[in-house]
Amino acid sequence: MRKTSSLLTALALATVGAPAGAVVHTIHVGGGGLVFTPSNIEALVGDTVTFVNDGGFHNVASDAGSPLSFRCANGCDGSGGNGDISNAAWSATITISQAAAHGSIGFHCEAHEGAGMVGSISVTNPVDLQSFSID
Repeated sequence: MRKTSSLLTALALATVGAPAGAVVHTIHVGGGGLVFTPSNIEALVGDTVTFVNDGGFHNVASDAGSPLSFRCANGCDGSGGNGDISNAAWSATITISQAAAHGSIGFHCEAHEGAGMVGSISVTNPVDLQSFSID
């Protein structure tokens, strides 16, 4: 009975906590002012976040000390793009890596951080069935 009960508990937790697949989150940059919309999201390891410039002279950069580092606009620095501030209609996508699990990734527009153009991504790690032991 204990093995069955433990197995059912593990399966129930995995079903609730594990994503059906990676989710694509979209954050709009500017457009209606000096804002990210939404400015705060929750994501799982493996999800992607696409930043889309809806108008204005912007980029998006991770805060110093964030568990995931990026600087993006016309692509992202370090992955074939250019993270310099741009008024082009750009989009850039990052993937939430395991390194960011159970952390918070702060981000900002380098041109408008002082004006409050900031946001955050709260990251959790999906439940891993391998971490459960059945006695």
